[in-house]
Amino acid sequence: MSRKKDKKQMEEVISRTINSGRPEFDAEKWKQKYPEEFQMLQSMSTEKARTRRLSIWTVVSQSPITKIAAAAVIIVGIGLHAVLVHQGPGEQPVPKVVKSPTRMMTAMSLTMAYRRGGIDAVDEQCEKAIRMLGPRLLRLTLGQLLTENNG
Repeated sequence: MSRKKDKKQMEEVISRTINSGRPEFDAEKWKQKYPEEFQMLQSMSTEKARTRRLSIWTVVSQSPITKIAAAAVIIVGIGLHAVLVHQGPGEQPVPKVVKSPTRMMTAMSLTMAYRRGGIDAVDEQCEKAIRMLGPRLLRLTLGQLLTENNG
């Protein structure tokens, strides 16, 4: 145990002798001793200052006001989306598109009419399709049927 203690004391004496203190940097002496290196460092720092630009994204992302504004825009957008897209079936606007009688009589079209106004709306849609067809043909050719179904 005394050897460890002696060794530790010896190391402390040696370190105090070698490291008599922290070396201090004297900038003025260094500038005088190395003027070319000092000029080179100065020119490098001015070049960096000229070329360093802040991107718009960093300015925007660091500003608390823009963060609040962005959050407000997102909230308003979500609100508008909820109002415009997720309306109930009775609140959806009914498009005023002229359809062919064939399309008016499809299951989907009749179902939508029923949801819109019940059996009265289905009856009205059927009457409208009959009025659009006009006088009844005695005979319908295959070409006429295909033309009507394909638009």
